[in-house]
Amino acid sequence: MRSELYEKTKQKWCLRILVWLVAALVLLGVADSCRVQEDPHRTLVQGSLQELDDSWTLETDQQAVYDIPESMGESLMLSIRSTKQKFSLVLRAADGQETVFYTYDPDSGPAEMRLFAALPEGAAGKTLVLRCAEPSALSAMLSSESVLATQTKLSSYYFRRSLYALVFFLLCVLCAVELGVLMVTMRSIFTPEVCHQTRVMIGLMLDVGIWALTDSELLALVTDRANLVVFVSLVTFSLTVPFVLEFIRCTVKNDGWLIRLPQMAALVLLAADAAGWLLAGQPMLWLLMPIHITVIASILAAFHTLMVSYKKNHSGEVRNILLAFGALAAGTLLALATFYSGYRDRTYAVCYCAGLLGFLVMLGRIVLHRIRQASDEQAQLENYKNLAYVDSLTGLFNYTAFKYMKSRWPEHTDWTYIVMDVNWLKQTNDQYGHRAGDELLCCAARCIREAFYRAEDCFRIGGDEFAVIATATDEDAVKAAVETLRRLCAEWDAKEEYPVSIAVGYAMQAGRTMTADELFMEADAAMYRNKAEIKKAVGGISR
Repeated sequence: MRSELYEKTKQKWCLRILVWLVAALVLLGVADSCRVQEDPHRTLVQGSLQELDDSWTLETDQQAVYDIPESMGESLMLSIRSTKQKFSLVLRAADGQETVFYTYDPDSGPAEMRLFAALPEGAAGKTLVLRCAEPSALSAMLSSESVLATQTKLSSYYFRRSLYALVFFLLCVLCAVELGVLMVTMRSIFTPEVCHQTRVMIGLMLDVGIWALTDSELLALVTDRANLVVFVSLVTFSLTVPFVLEFIRCTVKNDGWLIRLPQMAALVLLAADAAGWLLAGQPMLWLLMPIHITVIASILAAFHTLMVSYKKNHSGEVRNILLAFGALAAGTLLALATFYSGYRDRTYAVCYCAGLLGFLVMLGRIVLHRIRQASDEQAQLENYKNLAYVDSLTGLFNYTAFKYMKSRWPEHTDWTYIVMDVNWLKQTNDQYGHRAGDELLCCAARCIREAFYRAEDCFRIGGDEFAVIATATDEDAVKAAVETLRRLCAEWDAKEEYPVSIAVGYAMQAGRTMTADELFMEADAAMYRNKAEIKKAVGGISR
């Protein structure tokens, strides 16, 4: 039953993720459309978008030019990646007159971030001049995917290029939220180990989602705080190593230095980056290569740890983590190779996101399997509790449960104990057989349950003895319940061959200062008096 509930919950979880993802994309599309100031039809039919990588013409080793065609339209904007060197953008008219419209200062400008510079009106048909202080800076900027287009087309261009990052970010956030809700709602059945694994998984999802978003060019369209974006991107990329290694460590239960060392190295680099940001207000980009070295070292350490663990116990869970980590390692190594090859497209980020996605999917399956195991264990525990506290014949709670409830009952409360005994059980067993005796007890249990409403307060405390614990202050209500019990017994007695009769006695606290044992003894004594009265009135088994 619990497994079926788990499967239904998982299906609803996946469906909600899909619905939320589609809704978020629709809302973002609507928001992006509302931000466009130009008529959408005119935007599609006029102007063009030009990638300038191979279109620049070198005039000197510090200056390059591009002749803007008349067909480019108006309200042009240049997208270009900055360097740490000073440069300026100039518009040159046909008569040779030059107008400087953008200057970049490395002391105040963003570091290693794409810039968007608006050209003056009437730029079409003129010459765009890129002038750098150093030849090396000019060479780097000419190969940095510069793009010239109208503002709307440029925004659409980079939005499409960064759509992978947006989808990946939304997917990670939604999965993390769903996993967090699942952990909160099912926290009572989680072991500390599963809780820790789930928290690490949530942190990893949020971390890699934020990294994908900040590493893309999407945020450059909505904010000019490029230094902060680069800093957050560097921090989240650094945190990936500790999160991944922590998940592996707690899964294979290995606290060796081979796992701890890359974790500590990544945290030290993260602290250095944070200190540099606080002191200088600039991201420490020189830390990128040490971070990459730490990533490679963590891949080797994790593979070694996983292989040793798998050879030792051949665990299916470790095998799945090994496969997941293989996908992550392949994506990471391909991303690093692309990054250091000089190919400045976003291919490295797509490779890394693909590896992360495969890794997260496999880890998600492992976490869900752990949750399912915890759910099944809880179901088994509940079953064991039922076996321990429930009477197998009547379905009421047994004497063990009665003692437990009695011990938890607070002092000086308006208790009511109702003690009952089934009459002539021994005679029924002797005359009709033990099967009839069992049926007599089951009939009595059904009458008691129906008369006193709440089955959780009804107990079979002996062979033919039952009890009810209630919080009743109105004696008339107790008497009415007892009369209902006697009426139900009479109805069953008319149906059965054997007599169905129950002796009842009750005792109410009603403001008295009696202990639970004293009150129970009083109710038990009242029950025996009622039993004697019934036997005296009826006298043996009669039909």
